[in-house]
Amino acid sequence: MTRSGFMIVAAALVASFGTARAQDHAHIPPASGIAHGIPRMCAPTVTAVADGAWSNAATWSTGRVPAAGDRVHIRPGTRVTYDAVSDAPVACIDVEGALTFRTSGNTRLTVGTITVLETGRLEIGTVEAPVAADVTAEIVIPDQPIDTSRDPEQLTHGIIGLGTVRMHGAVKTPTFSRVVAEPLAGQTTVRLEQAVSGWTAGDKLVVPDTRQLKRGERGTEYVRQWEELPVAAVSGDTITLASPLAFNHRGARSAAAVEFLPHVGNLSRNVIIRSANPAGTRGHVIFVRHPDVDIRYALFKGLGRTKMGVLNNAEFNPDGTVRRVGTNQIGRYSIHFHHAFGPRRPQGEGYQFTLIGNAVDDASKWGITIHNSHYGLIQDNVVYNSRGAAIVTEDGNESHNVFERNFAMRSEGSGEFAPRSGYGGATNDPGGEGAGFWLRGPNNILRNNVAANVDVFGYGIAAGAIEEVRVPAFRGADTTVNGEYRLIDAVDTPLLEFTGNEAYGAIQTGVAIGWNGTLNNLRVWHASRDAVTAFPADRLTIDRITVRGDAAILTDQIETPTGVWFSNYAAKSVTVRNADIQGLRVGVASPFFPHATTEPGRGDGVATVENSYFRNYVGVAVATAYTPPTTMAPVKKAVVRNSRFEPLTGVRPVQYPAAAVSMNYGMAFGDTMRRDPIIVYDFNGKSGDTFRVFYSLDLPAAEAPPCHTPRSEIGGFVCTGDDATQETRR
Repeated sequence: MTRSGFMIVAAALVASFGTARAQDHAHIPPASGIAHGIPRMCAPTVTAVADGAWSNAATWSTGRVPAAGDRVHIRPGTRVTYDAVSDAPVACIDVEGALTFRTSGNTRLTVGTITVLETGRLEIGTVEAPVAADVTAEIVIPDQPIDTSRDPEQLTHGIIGLGTVRMHGAVKTPTFSRVVAEPLAGQTTVRLEQAVSGWTAGDKLVVPDTRQLKRGERGTEYVRQWEELPVAAVSGDTITLASPLAFNHRGARSAAAVEFLPHVGNLSRNVIIRSANPAGTRGHVIFVRHPDVDIRYALFKGLGRTKMGVLNNAEFNPDGTVRRVGTNQIGRYSIHFHHAFGPRRPQGEGYQFTLIGNAVDDASKWGITIHNSHYGLIQDNVVYNSRGAAIVTEDGNESHNVFERNFAMRSEGSGEFAPRSGYGGATNDPGGEGAGFWLRGPNNILRNNVAANVDVFGYGIAAGAIEEVRVPAFRGADTTVNGEYRLIDAVDTPLLEFTGNEAYGAIQTGVAIGWNGTLNNLRVWHASRDAVTAFPADRLTIDRITVRGDAAILTDQIETPTGVWFSNYAAKSVTVRNADIQGLRVGVASPFFPHATTEPGRGDGVATVENSYFRNYVGVAVATAYTPPTTMAPVKKAVVRNSRFEPLTGVRPVQYPAAAVSMNYGMAFGDTMRRDPIIVYDFNGKSGDTFRVFYSLDLPAAEAPPCHTPRSEIGGFVCTGDDATQETRR
């Protein structure tokens, strides 16, 4: 059952997370007096001297409305209401008072950089008074060169938030929804699970490619079947499209019926932050230090300057002078919370920042990036057409963020084995594979999210080697300050919560996890490699996982999709319970992994499968279960308890026979190690039908098991009777 490609994927994922220090990067000295070296570049040519409208000349020190090229200062204590529609690019705005957009009429502000300083407030609608549904409010970042002589780290050209930021567009509910029937080529309507509110003609919808890709269809050979579709009309739960669907978007099937169907995401919002020319100098949005941020139902379009590939950062001499300017500066993402510890007094329910109902379309690298920032609510967002990953926690110390009901679709990456960039001389690009959610540490909550049509991982959540990290001791804590943080071992710390998440469609692996903890109520369908790749530090429970494969592709004997794949059998405990896995080559596999007998891990391990149902070519397969020659590696036990197996018909045979439980010998080249058997209790739900299974295929005579009871459903030698549950090794 060993698949070398699968091992490389797992190993590459572990390597890509690197060490905690690998993510750190230096900033220029904060000569401006602003955190993280943010330059103060907006020496004003015009200043707000009174409360009033932007378009009122009396508001301004010059007696005229700011014009193209002006540098604008909104002084502390002043409040300016932006009420214009202008394509004339203002150079910059420093907000120390308040800049508030009119919510009852169209507005457009074209500006190089808005810096919301600690005392400042940028407001484009609020929870109490959103921007009206029949108008738009836009901030456009012009296609102009960055002054790298004054800003070598290229922080300008976008929105920099250190103070209070409020944005609230017209509410759209839901922001994405599952359909109730398979969307098929030629159809001009789709029906959703629920009636929508706020969806209108002209909205842009996205529908994922739902295929289970085969060899020759993945990576660089992928030919897309996702779609972008404009809305012609909306009536309750029925959406009429302006043009017919070009492709079939089929759901997942059990033996009897369609069970799971795809989602449709809505990318249109009436509060818009965008780059004027995404092919030119793009804008970015970054929040730093103690900002108070609440953004709802806004669109972030064509933003981000950090690109996939090798990073190239600005470098500085010991005295702070610039050695060279970088060409691919780290940290300039579409939406980026960068060491943003939130207000000292948290928002409602204790959140330090809020992102609800937003859309991110065309991010240069990551869509939403949470970097050393904590206690955030990231909910009901749609992130589409990102690179590397859609939603990211960057360092691994990010804590108590709630990621709930977000839809990540079409995240392009470097694929499986392509070389990627790195931090600090590393050979990999963290978060560059192409993931829906890429979390570098365990201390967060993922609940009811959906990842679809992303290059490699629906959820890439592996601790790697980050080990000890600083986490906030309280809400609003600054983890760089003594007394405001505590240390945790990120390898031992379990995932806070992973519940109700889903991954599907033109995806290789649903979840790749390297932490302790529990995956609850997970659904994965049409993943071409694994539903779950598990390599926990010590203990992982997978409870109520439902996996569906497209059994039609198994007529190709080289396709080996698997439900749950334990990438290290020798020293970790993984429990799979209440699983329903159908339509795959293998339901649960525990294959050979390099160095499994020489690395002791963190304790003895037991692989347990219980109370589960399998309808696959092979139900449970164990390729290597070593009896170690020394005491260095702990003995691993494997148990299958009270689980039912049904054969999957119509599948082309491969080099190993179909079986409910398969114990295949010799899967590692040159391997002559002795084996521990797997113990099967209450086989196929029959109480008392208990036996041990020993390895069978190509078994050398010297390794013959103590008995050879035949059993047609088992690929291995079976021992029953008094010897069946014997725990001692022969």
